[in-house]
Amino acid sequence: MSSVQIRESNVESSPMVFGGQPTIKYVTINHPTPQPVAAEGSGNASDRRENAFKEVLKLHCKYLDREGDLSIQGVNVCKDEIPVVHPSITQIPFFEGKSAPKEERYQPSDKLSELAKNQREEPKRIQFDELLKKNGDSSFISIIGYPGSGKSVLSKRLARSYTWPHHICWHRKFMDMNYRDKLTIEELIFKKAFPGLDDDTSAQAFNWLVENDDKATLIFDGFDQAEFELKGNSPKENYQTPMHVRDIMASLCSKHFLPNCRLIFTSRPHSMIFVPKSLRPSSTLLLGDLAPADMKKLFVAYTGTKSDEIWTKLNNNAPHLVPLCHNPLMLQMIISSQFHPSKRIGDATTLTRVFATVVENLRRSENLRYQEDFNELVLKLSQVAYNATKNGTVVITTKQLRKYGLDPSTVQDIVIQLFAHDGATNSRVFDGDCRLYFCHQTFQEFFAAFYIVYQMLVKDFKALLKKLFKDNWSVVRRFLSGLLLDLGPLPDSDAENLETKKEIFVETLHQRLAKISSKHVKNIDDEALTDKLFDLYACVGEGKDSSIATKAAEHFPSRLHLPQPMNSNLVPGFCFVMKHVTKQFYSLSLSHCSLDANSFHEIASVIKEMKPGQSPERSAVDVEMFRW
Repeated sequence: MSSVQIRESNVESSPMVFGGQPTIKYVTINHPTPQPVAAEGSGNASDRRENAFKEVLKLHCKYLDREGDLSIQGVNVCKDEIPVVHPSITQIPFFEGKSAPKEERYQPSDKLSELAKNQREEPKRIQFDELLKKNGDSSFISIIGYPGSGKSVLSKRLARSYTWPHHICWHRKFMDMNYRDKLTIEELIFKKAFPGLDDDTSAQAFNWLVENDDKATLIFDGFDQAEFELKGNSPKENYQTPMHVRDIMASLCSKHFLPNCRLIFTSRPHSMIFVPKSLRPSSTLLLGDLAPADMKKLFVAYTGTKSDEIWTKLNNNAPHLVPLCHNPLMLQMIISSQFHPSKRIGDATTLTRVFATVVENLRRSENLRYQEDFNELVLKLSQVAYNATKNGTVVITTKQLRKYGLDPSTVQDIVIQLFAHDGATNSRVFDGDCRLYFCHQTFQEFFAAFYIVYQMLVKDFKALLKKLFKDNWSVVRRFLSGLLLDLGPLPDSDAENLETKKEIFVETLHQRLAKISSKHVKNIDDEALTDKLFDLYACVGEGKDSSIATKAAEHFPSRLHLPQPMNSNLVPGFCFVMKHVTKQFYSLSLSHCSLDANSFHEIASVIKEMKPGQSPERSAVDVEMFRW
């Protein structure tokens, strides 16, 4: 691997395999047309409204300019030098006419839920430029994808790409919205977004939008972070009626408000599943991984003159992390961990070590204002993260921070962001309390696991295990496994308590593996069981404990189908367990699992190293594995 050069074409193309076009067609509901807001004043009404809208548009442009893209500590590069690349965009049949399943609202950051089903046909690829065109069945679009896939960045790029006077775009975040008070749609979009805006200008601008809604696109980012659920029946109110945000959104989705305006939601998939049929998008787009060439462009931009050195190091020490570099967030995280390795943590060869190294690098940051006791800060922040995750929310208030002796200006130096743009709609809610959130949910899940391992009492840990192995804790569980089984005690941590937790966790993990494996043997085509099995393998792989992997391998099924599709971050754990298999297994089906080239090669290399009598016979390997 030492000869690998990142500037050459070494990363093979591996398109994601999703199929079909949406079968749900949008049906416009014929509501009475709401009346615009009345505004006082003289002069040409049309000109006054257009000029007012231009004034508000200037404020919106400043808001977009201040909304910087996510950057990770330790990856120091001028933003102007970063090439503009886009993830793959695929039109998919997300709902297939089904009712929303009765699942828990909070879902982990690595789940794509319904996307694993009915994805067999050739997908319809969408180019970024096509998103700017308002044509076909695109009155309401949902853009969904994995955490870190670039949903927020893409939404801001879309908003910046629309130009006056041909088309305009308005961008807002769901987490910026006031959920308690009733307000009008004009207040939600304009007045509350910019409190300094005078009433007349706001009203005139909104009237222009009502009269020219065919020229407008409204983008609302992060529906999965909204603190409400859309209800099936939107109230038939007019524009002047104060309403809750959920009702305003329902009226937009049903086309009661702004019927000719295009609406775009970005979200993780699990939240869109809960949208009632009458309000569902007309088209659903999936953001996939970066194309190999685009990933290489970003890799070189972030690593500069050290690109070859870092790429070689990554391929030699942790080749299983290479597929994750196709996710924009993980790319930055992995590069940061490779640039600045931690002596205490060692080589960043697992996701847990990657995140732990990034947090460790923050300790050495010259910009960190909280220099007194970084360990104390992390422990307090991890308790905040655990409570938020337990309560199924991504929003944190200053009141909750101060309960643990933290301050917003301190924690934002680490991994929490607060709303920095002027007049954010939610900047003063909950009785004057500010709202904050982790810069990415994956950080919240890492810190939640940190709290469980290093602070939670053993008796509480035992109680938590009853729900810890439910699917909605999967990412936390994976980080917990890496912290507990691989990284082990920290300085000043209670080693005895950690050892007790480790014994309890390992015993529970083996019991779960035995139970799920036994069920899988009897129901080999059950996709839910397959997903659970591979999720447990991911826990074992994150722990990097060979004795645990050997025990897990005892339950390895003799026949196995890979998940359809298979998330690349499940591959390392699966391969780690498969390396320890000593018994014969007969078939391994890779059909429709959408593996990228690197993941396939990693699995193939493990099979190649198996001794005779262990690996599946060639004739027993599903021939459709070669169709990827």
